[in-house]
Amino acid sequence: MSTQGPAAWLAALAVTVGAAACAAAPPPFPTSPPPQARTVQPVPPPRSTAPSTEIETRLLAAHNVERARAGTPPLRWADSLEAEARAWARQLIASDRFAHDPALHGHGENLWTGWGGRVWTPEEMIGEWIAEKADYRHGVFPDVSRTGDWNAVGHYTQLIWRDTTHVGCAVETRGDRSVLACRYAPPGNIDGRTAY
Repeated sequence: MSTQGPAAWLAALAVTVGAAACAAAPPPFPTSPPPQARTVQPVPPPRSTAPSTEIETRLLAAHNVERARAGTPPLRWADSLEAEARAWARQLIASDRFAHDPALHGHGENLWTGWGGRVWTPEEMIGEWIAEKADYRHGVFPDVSRTGDWNAVGHYTQLIWRDTTHVGCAVETRGDRSVLACRYAPPGNIDGRTAY
């Protein structure tokens, strides 16, 4: 969690196939407790598409800049993942909740929220997840955090996960609150594997 001024509060969560990760204190609205990471069943890869807006293009670019730093291949955009992410972000905004999608959708998920009457850039939103690399240590998942808790780096590891090939993200805003949801295929944060 980071604060961007007295009225702003940010929280972020990472999840892979329903396994929540949160490096921050609980947000002021209900969430479910974070379950342990688990193995996943393979799902068919999504079809690659082009981002349809400038924000989507910048979200993809922010992911790929960090993946290049880590030496992992660039992600490709998938409209199907963007549609899933948008549907969940809309539900979160409409219900005034912040929690991971409990559906077993077979994809990884990173979430971010911010409020305080300001506009967040795509780079700032993704930057919250990238900042977790300060606690990242290369190892076999879930032993990947200097803190001893993989939740402290779960957004970052999903973002750079070598075997992830596609992403789709959506930003939804209501009033002074914004939610970013990203879905990843195949998911990262898999027990017994390394991020890269």
